[in-house]
Amino acid sequence: MTRTMLFYGHVASNWGDLAINAGALELMRHTGVDVENSTAVLLAPADQYRRQSSFTLKGLDLTTVPADGTERGGREEIELLIDYIAHPERFAEDTGMGDVDLVVLNAGEHLFESPTSENLVDLVWRILPALAAHTIGTPVVLLPSTVGPFRTRFGALLEDFIHKGFKAAAYRDLESKRLGSSHDSSQFPVLLDPGFFVPGLREREAADRDGSVLGIVLRPEDMGIRSGSRRSAFVQSKFRGSQFRSSQAFQLFSSIAEAHLGDGGRVKIIVQTRADREISATLADHLGDFAGADRVELSDPQGFRAFIDELGHVGALVTSRFHSVILASSQAVPSVGVYSETHGHKMPGLFELLKIPTCAVRLDDRTITAVREDVENALGAARDSIEEIYNRIRANRSVARRWLSEALESDGTSSSDPTALTIEALALLYREGLRRSEKGSLAHVLQTIEKELKK
Repeated sequence: MTRTMLFYGHVASNWGDLAINAGALELMRHTGVDVENSTAVLLAPADQYRRQSSFTLKGLDLTTVPADGTERGGREEIELLIDYIAHPERFAEDTGMGDVDLVVLNAGEHLFESPTSENLVDLVWRILPALAAHTIGTPVVLLPSTVGPFRTRFGALLEDFIHKGFKAAAYRDLESKRLGSSHDSSQFPVLLDPGFFVPGLREREAADRDGSVLGIVLRPEDMGIRSGSRRSAFVQSKFRGSQFRSSQAFQLFSSIAEAHLGDGGRVKIIVQTRADREISATLADHLGDFAGADRVELSDPQGFRAFIDELGHVGALVTSRFHSVILASSQAVPSVGVYSETHGHKMPGLFELLKIPTCAVRLDDRTITAVREDVENALGAARDSIEEIYNRIRANRSVARRWLSEALESDGTSSSDPTALTIEALALLYREGLRRSEKGSLAHVLQTIEKELKK
């Protein structure tokens, strides 16, 4: 059996990220991976989320990088990364990569370049395991992921390395495949996200669901991994100042919920991640004032399984969270996805994969009335076709399992020379190191001035 090293196990408050962990583990377990002798590597995990993450990676050995405890965000991180990129075999040695047969890059949405280059350092961490594996001759597989866009020479070289340097890779949405059309993307299939493979996902009995309840899982627009931490913090603060009334997402989901309540239904607002708690609680309060607190419920699940159960009990779901669509649809719950440009291309790409593209509704630059009408039409389509969607998901699981099994058995070798990618990464890291150094020096000067003024 194949021993693998998974980079990186997701550690976050987002139940969707943990769904990737649990599903990836299940997918590997059923395709010939020796899970008990395999390892998941965690990237500087936050202590408060580590326990839940470990639960979704149960059976794998866990190890952490940076191994020496170097904190992320400072000059020391850049110095460590420069050393690893210049000498990838050191990263392989520090992680024990030489003891496994295969390196697996976990699914997710980390392989892209933001317009501001804010995600440069994280992107280098994400590709580093593949560079180290290439150096020691260990093959690499990328689980179905959202990929791109890439905007710079570094990004173009990275994309070329993904296409030529990996044993196998897959997209999880059709938009990623189109973005990669400058390469021979036909070699990369579009497969189900690992979240579809979470153990226990099944169609609920009719008695276990309440058709009168509309589930809502929302997120503010213009926030998240693609917007970057600085922009997300600014937007959250701005929305908080207006009690989220200035948020298009808040306005839309209020309108959808009010219409459902006006028809005599009930609403359950479910929190997927910490970043959504404020807007969710504010929406619940608003709807409670509108229709009465007995018809509006706010659910903030404290466990991964509890989150899945909440999604499975509602009659239908409207959400701007990608994995809520996945986990609800996998339980035969009719689902509609609302997306903004800043959330990336994964939502429309997912619904296109499921062959119901009209159930992904764009929020940007449109009136709330027009978007709500599209959502209502999409809900009707989702309800009418949910059995077909559910059966399609079941069939596509077999396709993904077969892909990974064949990847494990194949003798594919890398045809890529990552030298140019390495040089470009080192140049960018050097510049980032200078920026952090200057920022640190300025902060020190300002602290000194402040101390002097207080004397």
